[in-house]
Amino acid sequence: MGLPVILLRIIPVVLLSSFAVAQSHREIQKTVPLTLDGRLFVDTYKGSVKLDTWDKPEVEIHARIEADDWEERGDEKVRDTEILIDGSSGSVRIKTDYSKVRRRSRGFFGFLDGDTGNLPFVHYRITMPATASLKIKDYKSDLTVNNLESRADLYTYKGTVEVKNLKGGVDLETYKGKCEIEFSDLEESSLETYKGKIAVMIPRGEGFSVDADLGRRVDLDSDFELISRSTRRSRHEERFRGSIHGGGPTVKMKSYKGTFKLLSH
Repeated sequence: MGLPVILLRIIPVVLLSSFAVAQSHREIQKTVPLTLDGRLFVDTYKGSVKLDTWDKPEVEIHARIEADDWEERGDEKVRDTEILIDGSSGSVRIKTDYSKVRRRSRGFFGFLDGDTGNLPFVHYRITMPATASLKIKDYKSDLTVNNLESRADLYTYKGTVEVKNLKGGVDLETYKGKCEIEFSDLEESSLETYKGKIAVMIPRGEGFSVDADLGRRVDLDSDFELISRSTRRSRHEERFRGSIHGGGPTVKMKSYKGTFKLLSH
């Protein structure tokens, strides 16, 4: 009878200890100069990026590093995760750097060939000049961009993307992410996915053109009538070309398998 009682007393202690480790985090805040026509580059892996704009010639960066809920050495990995911020007034680069995490993991688990387990999340809140250009490279974060008045280059493997009130063009590439782009003033844009979902919202009445290379397993839904449609290029691929409201900036779309929506707002 004694053994079961001991086990019941030990288990809650272990669970509480793991929970406490999972709550570990630290925060970093920094403001750096960036010209109004400069360029911001964000390179991250998992977590989130919430980006807003203003008319100041600077970038304000707030990063919160949080342990993964399932990570036993979460507090240690949070401490070893670095946020690298460098550049000049014309170009700023922000990077999530797990190099120390990987080096320490090789030290502890060399026989696993550098297995790092679950890496920490990094949640960014960034404010940048509205007229500066933006590039984000990501693996599986939630990306939100509001009120940008310049070009955005966005790459995510399987993250989510939400862009609101974009006055400019976008180059978007995702493998199987879910992306929504709302234009208030459309410029030349390129959208590519393998089996993700991309929805594009264009102001009602705006003139634009469509150039789409689509695989046989792609779904294309449109609020706009695609005036012309080319013949099938092969049994696995066909190209759509169309002009809406007299034409204008071209929206290029490419996918082998996925979903595109062209919506008016």
